[in-house]
Amino acid sequence: MRRRTHDPARAERRISTPSVVVPAQSAAAAPLEGLVVGEFVGGHGVRGEVKLRPLTEFPERIPRLKELRVRMPDGAQECYRVLGARLHQAMYLVRLEGIETRDDADALRGAAVLIDADAAAPLPEGRYYVHQLLGLRVVTPDGEELGRISEVIEGRSNDVYVAGPWMIPATHDAVLRLAPDEGLLVVRSREYLEGEDVR
Repeated sequence: MRRRTHDPARAERRISTPSVVVPAQSAAAAPLEGLVVGEFVGGHGVRGEVKLRPLTEFPERIPRLKELRVRMPDGAQECYRVLGARLHQAMYLVRLEGIETRDDADALRGAAVLIDADAAAPLPEGRYYVHQLLGLRVVTPDGEELGRISEVIEGRSNDVYVAGPWMIPATHDAVLRLAPDEGLLVVRSREYLEGEDVR
């Protein structure tokens, strides 16, 4: 299984989730600093082009970006104006204002490229980004609080939401209501989860 952890900037990846309506209270979702759409992996050539590995299900948007918000491995952030971008062997070769040599480009190795969360591509009804699920309150229909989602694990047949000690399969049987706008996920019952084998 692949784990999607509670990082302050998450990759722009979508997942499918069940949606069955039952009454619930509302709560605010956790704040997000940005979504990762790519990572610089080093320089290319001698004119300052940087190799960008896409980390998004919508890589076609990358050449259309006019500016890149870059987060260095030490957490420092800087914005660069994009002078050009072209596809090359499943990566994009990007020219940035102020990056003129191979050494300049190599200095960006390991840096993440972010976009604002509200700039994410729209999804069809019933599909959500991972960042929309992290921090959701997990409750039963009776209002019993079970924790908050801290991680999403990608499984073969369905994803699994982690909330404290609970491993919640993303199925219609386990999840009665999923409402990211309300900061809420309603599960069938504590007893159901205690008997569920999701590993």
